[in-house]
Amino acid sequence: MKKILIMEDDNKIATALAIRLEAAGYEVLTAPDGLDGLKLALEDRPDLILTDIWMPVGTGFSVAQRLKDLGLTGIPLIFITASKLKGLREAAQKLGGAAFFEKPYDPEQLLAAVAKALARHSGPHSGPPTASKTCLSH
Repeated sequence: MKKILIMEDDNKIATALAIRLEAAGYEVLTAPDGLDGLKLALEDRPDLILTDIWMPVGTGFSVAQRLKDLGLTGIPLIFITASKLKGLREAAQKLGGAAFFEKPYDPEQLLAAVAKALARHSGPHSGPPTASKTCLSH
């Protein structure tokens, strides 16, 4: 069973995502912020990460950069945001984002993006798990 980590500070959104992904047959982990999400990513090595961009204690971008710095480039990331700021989609792509969604998003399109990203990144994750190196910039 593929494991997906959801990093989302809005509990209602995180719960809705988790229910939908579990119904689609995925194992789901959740984290309310970037720091907890990074710790879970290093400890549990998910097959994919769905992350909000703006969260307390580490943004989705800072988590993506930290994973990259640690050599964990084999975990696809899908970025989700309610922000309409220009340049976010491009920043997500620059950090290797597999997909980018603005809230509200179509749940079926999100599930399709998850399946597509998992199919593209079906190999083992690169880099060693290093749970002690979880420092994030805000």
